[in-house]
Amino acid sequence: MNAEKTRFIVEIIGIAAIVASLIFVGLQMRQTHEIALVTLMQMRSDAARELASAQIGSEPLLQIDAKVQAGEELTSYETLTRSLQPFLFFNQFENSHFLLEQGYITEERWESDLEAIVIFLDRYPTYAEYWAEWKVIFRDSYVAEVEQAITR
Repeated sequence: MNAEKTRFIVEIIGIAAIVASLIFVGLQMRQTHEIALVTLMQMRSDAARELASAQIGSEPLLQIDAKVQAGEELTSYETLTRSLQPFLFFNQFENSHFLLEQGYITEERWESDLEAIVIFLDRYPTYAEYWAEWKVIFRDSYVAEVEQAITR
């Protein structure tokens, strides 16, 4: 009877140890996920800051915008350079949408990004023209979300 009781106690201790280790692994996974979310948010912030800094300090972009406002024709190089602005913009938000689908950003974050897209499409003809012509290069689920937001 003593051997049976000892065996039972050892099995209970073994089960408890397994459960404890699973809880520990779960906590580690949650912490790793939270660190990944923070890292992604920081990376998004850094990318947005770099994009804004590049556009603010870019003399060629300012000259191109001045030519457009004056109604002057752009060279093919200037047209390409100008098209990079909306490409980078939509590309960053496509990444945001992908992160949403993967569960790495919240619906609230995506909704604010989507609102920014709608504002840019409404206020800046260059972005609207780019979207109309080049939306085919982006993922279908992202395009569908943006199109739905435009028609709201």
